[in-house]
Amino acid sequence: MVQKCYKLSICILSFCLKQLFVYALALLFLSVASIGAQNTQTTTTSKKTVAKKSSTENNDKKKSSDDSKTASNAPSKKNDLSRWIEFDTISFSDRYHFIENTNRSKAANNDQYQIQIKGRFKFDPKGKYAVTAGLYTGNSFTSGWNNTGWGTGRRQTNLYVKQLYFQARPVKGLEFQIGGFPILFGQSTEATAYDNDNYITGERVSLKYPKKLFFDEISVTNAFLGDLNQPNVFRRFKRLGESNYRQFLVVRHIGKRANFSADYTFQSGTDTLRQAIRIKVPESRLFDSVVYENYQIVGDRPGYGFNAFGEKKLNKTFSFSGGFAHIDRKLLNGDRFAQGNRVHFTFGAKLGHDFTLSIPFTQMIGSSPDVRVRTRLDIVLTYNLLGFLRRKKVL
Repeated sequence: MVQKCYKLSICILSFCLKQLFVYALALLFLSVASIGAQNTQTTTTSKKTVAKKSSTENNDKKKSSDDSKTASNAPSKKNDLSRWIEFDTISFSDRYHFIENTNRSKAANNDQYQIQIKGRFKFDPKGKYAVTAGLYTGNSFTSGWNNTGWGTGRRQTNLYVKQLYFQARPVKGLEFQIGGFPILFGQSTEATAYDNDNYITGERVSLKYPKKLFFDEISVTNAFLGDLNQPNVFRRFKRLGESNYRQFLVVRHIGKRANFSADYTFQSGTDTLRQAIRIKVPESRLFDSVVYENYQIVGDRPGYGFNAFGEKKLNKTFSFSGGFAHIDRKLLNGDRFAQGNRVHFTFGAKLGHDFTLSIPFTQMIGSSPDVRVRTRLDIVLTYNLLGFLRRKKVL
């Protein structure tokens, strides 16, 4: 009886999340249309105010000033949208993608594009209770890109709601999540953790009381990690009643220079420990910060891997990072860091307000008894639409 009630409650929750997502999108489009109309009306009002001001005498300056203030305050209506909708990401990317295997065959030589839109619908002004949704390209757990059709691979038009979950912050420092959400990394990266395009379905509780607890953040996740080729969250809600993934994560800030995280993860019978630390070294001429992360797989097939790299901001425009990674087996980590020993470098450039250029390069070191990725190069151009909309006071 209890199990039947639990499954029924999961079905009801799944239905409610779907409906809330549809309503949130509808409200978003209506709000944007309303803001456009208000901005047009505001512009007309401002022009009339300026004309009236130029034709009045000195004794009417106060009245004209009041009218001008009213017109300048009108664009604050953008808060009508931010009251309900808040975005984390709205970006579009295009990249040249090249992969060569150890047998010298070209696994990829093409052009790909990426869409990332993530935001939340807030039930209250402070966003203590909200539904978060993420719309992305890519057709699997480790894929966030679509082929354009130029070069290798067929043209793809996949666009999925990969994330959709309800989150509640009833009191400061306490947060609950349920639905389809991403994995927490702490200070680890996709080299030793999971691919950045990951998704799981389940429940999570997070505590953030740095003044009362030794750790700045403690998170516990119980979820289902699977359906690797099913990114559509609506088709994964049936997994809310299942569990093959559990994570216990802690994060600690050490002074003003270092951030540390550690987690224990159980995934389908495999136990993994991860630790990562990021240290700021501004006095160093080589790097601004250095990162060391590693994992240990315990049990019948123990294993170990690590990634060490440094980051350097050359000036206001250019940045650079480079390091070395050792991955002992095939994992669900970032596809840039396949099994083996690799050196990796990333060159970055900020092109104006909203465009960024990123060039990550990875090269395998040593030989391999089987066919693996040997060389990988990506040239990525990203447009941050969210930054543009915020500057224009639309969001």
